[in-house]
Amino acid sequence: MTSHGLRFLGVLIAAALLAGCAGGSHGSSMLPTSPTTNGRGTGTAVFVINTPQRSASAASRSATSVRTKGVRPQYLSTATQSIVIAINGTGSTSYSSTVTAGLTVNSSGCTSTLASTICTLTVPGLQAGSYTATLTTYDGYTSGTNTATGNVLSAAQAIAFTITAGQSNTINISLSGVPASTVVIPAGAITVGNGSGGYDLFGQGAHTFVVESLDADGNIIAGVGAPLFSIGAVSGSLSPVTTSPSGGSTTSASAPNSFTVTPPTTFASTTASFTVTPTFTGQATDGCTQTGAHCAPVTVTVDMKYLARALFVVNNGSSNVTEYALPYTGGAPTATISNSVSGPLGLAFDSSGNLFVANRGNGTVTEYAPPYTGAPTATISNSVNSPAGLAFDSSGNLFVANNGNNTVTEYALPDTNNAAPKMTISNVTTPSGLAFDSSDDLFVANYGNGKVTEYAPPYTGTPTTVSLSGLSHANCLAFDSSDHLFVSDDWGNVTEYAPPYTGTPIATISNSVGTPQGLTFDSSGNLFVANWFTAVTEYAPPYTGAPTATITNYVSNPWGLAILKQP
Repeated sequence: MTSHGLRFLGVLIAAALLAGCAGGSHGSSMLPTSPTTNGRGTGTAVFVINTPQRSASAASRSATSVRTKGVRPQYLSTATQSIVIAINGTGSTSYSSTVTAGLTVNSSGCTSTLASTICTLTVPGLQAGSYTATLTTYDGYTSGTNTATGNVLSAAQAIAFTITAGQSNTINISLSGVPASTVVIPAGAITVGNGSGGYDLFGQGAHTFVVESLDADGNIIAGVGAPLFSIGAVSGSLSPVTTSPSGGSTTSASAPNSFTVTPPTTFASTTASFTVTPTFTGQATDGCTQTGAHCAPVTVTVDMKYLARALFVVNNGSSNVTEYALPYTGGAPTATISNSVSGPLGLAFDSSGNLFVANRGNGTVTEYAPPYTGAPTATISNSVNSPAGLAFDSSGNLFVANNGNNTVTEYALPDTNNAAPKMTISNVTTPSGLAFDSSDDLFVANYGNGKVTEYAPPYTGTPTTVSLSGLSHANCLAFDSSDHLFVSDDWGNVTEYAPPYTGTPIATISNSVGTPQGLTFDSSGNLFVANWFTAVTEYAPPYTGAPTATITNYVSNPWGLAILKQP
């Protein structure tokens, strides 16, 4: 594989995450799409687009041509006049922009030879990180307004690339060509290469992959001459892992080089595999039959050891976060996060599967990418003061309960440049827990006065005080799928309230509950409680019975809880 092929990274898949106190988030979140520049530095993307000429002389050249290394382009619409490239940041990289370029010999940035027209399109100022470019080609172009016009010749082809700060990062594309190799790219932050040539899948649900054919020069084959891909049958003890298109079928025009893999909800072992094969079925010329073509199936191996709904526990006593796999019956943690963790309390996941930890010990919020055991990818400290609770609204904004200065601050992500908060809520009293209901109303547990206050978007007005009886020092909040509000307090109980949350609780959970702090729910509606001096206990609906599981292994003064799971 060429060095260019090795630079590819995956595209974003949005994971829905269920998070609890000091980490409550109701519903899915999405990253903002406006361009930002952060402390990671910026680089330049240089798209070099090769449009081969389909002349008689080019078609009859020797197969040993030095320029093409023995592979000649075989199929190209001679009507191709322009291209539109939609660039989007993935993972923690926030960016969205569209650029247009002409592809004729007279277009700006283009030069021509007897063999091809080479057009260079430069996009400066991209922050370091991961991106995807989605290509659309047209048969018309208006140079005066730099507008692609006419008929769409090819669309929806995805290219994954990375930007290294301070460098010119070249992405080589050929709008035709014969496949010399096939690259399958993990498509997102929660699908991670495992160092053994396969991929670890974090969370359940659909995991997206991008597949690309490269010609002998390492160019990505795009445009009307690009192949589709056949997704072959799955093998392994985890079968039936399903693919979309389902096993054996071919990618479609609406997504010509991307597909998803959905593992089963239960499994007996850890690995499975599937195949991906380029195909020109239905196209005017079959590139796989040409000299130098390599269209053999590529086998992709996936490892499901992280498939189970992972429970993450903040351990204030040992300054770390531990991860536990189903069935949570007391086994050792599957991972421990301790890098830059200091006196942690809060915990939350964003929609990309990034983990955020509120560190009361050093007054920061640190962000970790899967598998979470490395250094933080970002640190937020601007206006953060003894953070306790974390939560995300439905737009992907991060809210921090600052126990030290009686505020709740809101941050637009990514925040690797440590920007000032977007907004500050000050009419709170020693805030501890945060949670959003299904209407995106923000609920704050005010530890100092035992009250729960509710704020409607944009959260800058006077709060509504939720009239809850039986509370002492409210310290944590969580909502179940029915918008029932659960509150933990220093009386040693977890109480449940139905909307509009007035009057007496409809249930009280006290069996094996001791000084409860963190709360969260899994997708089956099971409630998890972090008991400060003892353990994490799990309760099945209606929650009033004995716990169904108890976790004590490596648990030390637990506070925040969160469960990572795709829908």
